[in-house]
Amino acid sequence: MPELTKKRVVVVGGGAAGTAIVRGLSKTLDPSIHELILITARPQFAYLPASLRVLVSREASIDKIFMPYEAVFAKFPGKLIVGAVSSIEETKGGEGGKVILKSGEQVAYHVLAVATGSAWEGMVSFPDEETLYKEHIELWRSKFENAQDIVIVGGGAVGIEISGEIKDVYPDKTVTIVQGNKYLLTDIYPRSFRVSLERKLLLRGVNIIFDDVIQGQPRVDPNTPVKTRKGTPIKCDLLVTARGAGPNTSLLKFLQPEVLTDRGYVSVLPTLQIRNHPSIFAAGDIIDFREAKQYEKTAGHAAVIVENIMSYLKNQPLKRVCKPGKEIIVVSNGRNGGAAYIGILWGLQFGDIFARYAKSRDLSIGLVRRSLGLPAHTT
Repeated sequence: MPELTKKRVVVVGGGAAGTAIVRGLSKTLDPSIHELILITARPQFAYLPASLRVLVSREASIDKIFMPYEAVFAKFPGKLIVGAVSSIEETKGGEGGKVILKSGEQVAYHVLAVATGSAWEGMVSFPDEETLYKEHIELWRSKFENAQDIVIVGGGAVGIEISGEIKDVYPDKTVTIVQGNKYLLTDIYPRSFRVSLERKLLLRGVNIIFDDVIQGQPRVDPNTPVKTRKGTPIKCDLLVTARGAGPNTSLLKFLQPEVLTDRGYVSVLPTLQIRNHPSIFAAGDIIDFREAKQYEKTAGHAAVIVENIMSYLKNQPLKRVCKPGKEIIVVSNGRNGGAAYIGILWGLQFGDIFARYAKSRDLSIGLVRRSLGLPAHTT
């Protein structure tokens, strides 16, 4: 590869964390001495929190999920590369390296930020190519339309929210959540909040089976009930996986010293540098950090990384550190309801009206578009 004439910063991952890092760097880098490249596997930004509504309802526009990168660099002359990354190789001494794409292309860097997000399965596992993810959406819309007895595997936020979306569009369909714990969500949140969400779902006619699981991907036959591990039969003609996602970190598995925990998360310093790899930073769902993996957390990670990358480029000490944020969650229950928890004071909880205006009504589409430099509303 030709020798770089400018200090090059490469960001891998075009999701919430990656685009927030790019937006921040675009405001602070000097184009006369710096280059900025975003590498993303998908040609458009995917806003997954809005995907559940689009996957269920034919009236929901695909523009609610997929948004262009056309303004992500603002006025900075950045470069967008669309391609999947297979691995990262450091130069000896750990000062810079190169990103290797599955196509064989190699992209050199002085500083690298990795924000590849979660690896989902099932309905929210969108293909990378535009024609394929449109087919994926149409497939799932048809599945929900044609099913009558829908079983949701997992009672986290995804399982709760997809249940609400189904009930909005198809109130007469049977929806059953199978949750491995005794309550919805996880014990990060207080029991009272988890129980309040349970009550809201029950009022909408959603059935919930607690403390039990459906193992693997059993064959679905409308004439044969699906059985849980405890042997409970559930009538089912559509099985929807809503289990928690894992970190998308396979591109980092070849780095030495090793950077991944036994669960596949990236071990980072408080500066969000990858441990033992000072020129590589990591953000978002992939980092081994004691906080819930949420879209809203990425802005804080990005701010830390942007400031520290600028210090690194100037050979200055990295002073900005990341601390686990307060737990805040808004869970929608269709378009008009839901519940929210804000982990301050004694733990504040809010109901349908707050959730409707904070998230459920429009899924914060306008805010997300503005974060990408786009108009709040499509024309």
